[in-house]
Amino acid sequence: MARILIVDGEASFARAAASTLHLQGHEVVSCRSLEEALRACISSPPQLVLADLRIDGGGAFELLDRLRTARIGCGVVVTTSAGSIESAVEAIQRGAANYLRKPIESADLVSVVEDALARAQGPAIERQTAAVQEKDDLRALTGIVGSSQSMENLLRLVEKIAGTDSSVLITGETGVGKELIGRAIHRLSRRADRVFCAVNSAAFPETLLESELFGHRRGAFTGATGNKKGLFEFAHEGTVFLDEVAEMPLSMQVKLLRFLQTGEVRPVGDETTRYVDVRLVAATNKVLEREVASGAFREDLYYRLAVIPIHVPPLRERPEDIRALSNHFLRRFAQRAGKAVSGIAEDAMDLLVGYAWPGNVRQLENSIERGVALCQGLEIQVEDLPVRLKEESLVREGETIQSLQVMERSHILTTLEQVDWNRKRAAALLQISTTTLWRRLKEFGIETDGSRRSASNVPSLSR
Repeated sequence: MARILIVDGEASFARAAASTLHLQGHEVVSCRSLEEALRACISSPPQLVLADLRIDGGGAFELLDRLRTARIGCGVVVTTSAGSIESAVEAIQRGAANYLRKPIESADLVSVVEDALARAQGPAIERQTAAVQEKDDLRALTGIVGSSQSMENLLRLVEKIAGTDSSVLITGETGVGKELIGRAIHRLSRRADRVFCAVNSAAFPETLLESELFGHRRGAFTGATGNKKGLFEFAHEGTVFLDEVAEMPLSMQVKLLRFLQTGEVRPVGDETTRYVDVRLVAATNKVLEREVASGAFREDLYYRLAVIPIHVPPLRERPEDIRALSNHFLRRFAQRAGKAVSGIAEDAMDLLVGYAWPGNVRQLENSIERGVALCQGLEIQVEDLPVRLKEESLVREGETIQSLQVMERSHILTTLEQVDWNRKRAAALLQISTTTLWRRLKEFGIETDGSRRSASNVPSLSR
């Protein structure tokens, strides 16, 4: 059984084809437009796509190109009700497995589909053999470092969506590397040789933010001494990374929404509009659903931005990446500083791995930069790292010791209660000497006079 996607605006054909393929035991999903098809291929890649030559948003040929760019390795059969030999040849040249002209007999459909599925499955072993090398190449190209399962999943998702033009919303705490993910999407896209522009929405007052994004004309406002091209126009055919999008004022949200709907920009002070082709990647450290619920962010804009949502997990949830990231930053800063620092002492690495990193990857990067700057030998030592890391490590050790003491006190008290506060019997049950038991009771501040007492009357541990 295979998963087959039918992309066709003709509902009657889609229903008939789906019925025929269902009878062959296949799972069939139908959609009507190019963007809908791309989203379906990204979320759950099919083994085969049956696409009409003319579909809303671009057609089967563009779908073939976008699937190839996104490296989604499924077979494609092109169908049409008004085809020609030329279009059939072009379909095959663009990578289609076959070409069918409507009306299509059920037997022909089944035969072509089975043949296309067999050919799509043929190179599977070769693809698996190349997977490890391809993954290494992807890491080198994107700059994404880490071997945790969450980062592996993130890398695969970035690879899948890069070939689309859909808007992306990247969420995650401050310092997790949202802009790095935005740049990775750009580097793997068809826009890689075009401009990548990053702008922080929170860095500009409202009037200047509009000018930054859309441009302005001379005299549009005080200080506008000349014409200025906005980032959207400057990045035509490229990518714009819009950081801290949740900080954007509501009035600017309306203008951004209109741009996403039309692709048109109008500079401040100008009466004319112009169309630009820009892929927008937005990012925020806030939960936009909550911002929408509170009225601080437009719901319609949220859905426009979050066509493809990506969440970058905090560093504390993927501690297995800390070692690789630390060594990555070490090599970079050692080379920059011209120092022969080549490693991190094991106790220093233990400190790094055990820290919670509230500032995420950015804080780790800064800590390694400091370590390289202060290091006097070949390895970064504990004393080269920020004091905060060492202090919090001592606090955690102290909390662990205190926690163990509380557990020990509770166990001793429970045992004494069981033997009616007979210290000799309690010591035997605890497998310690009566002298050791007496010393532990004294350390815990528990004074006993041999009389029966309950745990509730015993002073609490004070440490």
